[in-house]
Amino acid sequence: MTSTTFGSALLHMATGELPLILSLIFGGCCSHLVTFGQFVFVAVEGLRHQLTWTRYGPRLKPTVVPLSRWLFLVVLFFLVSVLNNLALGYHISVPLHIIFRSGGLIINMAMGALILKKRYSFEQIAGVLFVTIGVIWSTIDNSTPKNEETTGSTSEFLTGIALLVIAMVLSAGMGLYQEVTYKKYGKQWREGLFYTHFLALPFFLLFYNDLIKQASVYSRSTATPLPHIIRQVPGFGSVLESLPLPPNIQTALASYRIPKLWGYLLLNVLTQYVCIAGVNRMTAVATSLTLNLVLNLRKFTSLLISIVVFDNEFGIGAKIGTALVIFGTLIYTHAGMKGSSRTTPSPDEKDKDK
Repeated sequence: MTSTTFGSALLHMATGELPLILSLIFGGCCSHLVTFGQFVFVAVEGLRHQLTWTRYGPRLKPTVVPLSRWLFLVVLFFLVSVLNNLALGYHISVPLHIIFRSGGLIINMAMGALILKKRYSFEQIAGVLFVTIGVIWSTIDNSTPKNEETTGSTSEFLTGIALLVIAMVLSAGMGLYQEVTYKKYGKQWREGLFYTHFLALPFFLLFYNDLIKQASVYSRSTATPLPHIIRQVPGFGSVLESLPLPPNIQTALASYRIPKLWGYLLLNVLTQYVCIAGVNRMTAVATSLTLNLVLNLRKFTSLLISIVVFDNEFGIGAKIGTALVIFGTLIYTHAGMKGSSRTTPSPDEKDKDK
């Protein structure tokens, strides 16, 4: 199937829900300051790889991948991000949010088979099922429904579920489309990282008023020394203490105060950049399904860290879920190793080719 046909098929799947999507985006109210900060940082940092100097000054390098492809991915990515954020405003609990997003593995596999005509081995299917069930089971066990806000009508709750379903389908389609793009044009992950964030910046104008309000709230937060802000993040304090900083620099840092929320935003942007860069690099070398599996493992690891750091109860359900995730990952990895060995020519075959 050609990439054009794939794009048409994906658009056809989204067309029926497009009016709902647009009405929710333009009519909803959600904060995007953190996301905007991440996008700006990634775009500015990526300029050093995409700029070329000419006699007339700096210019962007010609793209290997057509800009139309990056723009299509930007639109999908922006819709997915907005829909996931909006869903939280319709009485969707965070555990349920994680559960739905974990289901993306199954959706990705189904869409890969239907649209790209992919064929998956029994081990791959079993591995995906075990990982998905394990993440869901652990999340349910670690959730506390009694502490969740339960007010709101059934229609609002169903709207939130619909948003998550649409976002899940679009996210799976986005991953497959990106996989097709890299197969056709090569591993242009740096180009993709830059343009998928740079081209998305104008979309934030839709939320200009919200960004201004949130920036005002951030600026009014308590002015706090930067080292103190860093120590509030689990694990960061020990890293800061281990750095061999001269006493004069330590004194300067301790005397420098910034609004606390802006400090948290800065830490979030830096840590998210490491994650986003890794995901984009992996996108260029792995299939969309494998990438989804890794992202699910990341969510699961975050869940385990939250259990340990915040001293939450690690019940029998979480233990069973952990075992299922590990078992499913091993099965899926073994299936991938078998597939690689089948596609790698033996020394005898190489000699015959010569």
